[in-house]
Amino acid sequence: MKKIIYVLTCCLALCFASLSLAAVSSADIRTQAIEISKELRCPSSMTQSLYESEAPIAAELKGLIYKKLAAGESKEQILTFLSERYGEQIRYEPAMNASTAMLWLFPAFLFLTIFFWFVIAVLLRKKLK
Repeated sequence: MKKIIYVLTCCLALCFASLSLAAVSSADIRTQAIEISKELRCPSSMTQSLYESEAPIAAELKGLIYKKLAAGESKEQILTFLSERYGEQIRYEPAMNASTAMLWLFPAFLFLTIFFWFVIAVLLRKKLK
């Protein structure tokens, strides 16, 4: 009788342990889903992140992100999938490629141009004095 109680106790302990691991895993997935949704724009209102938006499409995409994470897909796979489906504008930080190179390079080019003209103006001013 003691052996049966011991075996049942061990089985219950294993069941509770597996349930607590599942809960931790679910919380991890939820945290990752929130992080991903904060990095994406809502397709219906481009001024809000997917996380902030209450549009029906945003709720659908948040559920899709959660399902894909639960299925074992990585963050990059999900971001790539959504970028292919909705275009690069869904990402707050678009990937560097030929079509987005201008977004990344224009600020540096503008800064260098202004700096160059400033240096020339200072040198000409010194030369004229």
